Amino acid sequence: MGKTNQVKPVDTKKVLYMLGIFIFSGLLLSSFLDANHYLEEYSLYTLWEFRIFTVCSAVLYFILVHYYHRRKKTIIN
Repeated sequence: MGKTNQVKPVDTKKVLYMLGIFIFSGLLLSSFLDANHYLEEYSLYTLWEFRIFTVCSAVLYFILVHYYHRRKKTIIN
């Protein structure tokens, strides 16, 4: 016959890291690809402000994910 499908647990740490990489790299990539539009519509200062905000948000996100899983590991043990 066939093999039975077994449910495999998902590693949420990897999922959260991949989600963060996808979101924040997309934001940064769009700021570089559409830089001419942002410069025409707004200013160079606003463009750099957006990039710095995105990088700081990404760093904060990854620190929180790391802290969440570190804390979760100590609670389980």
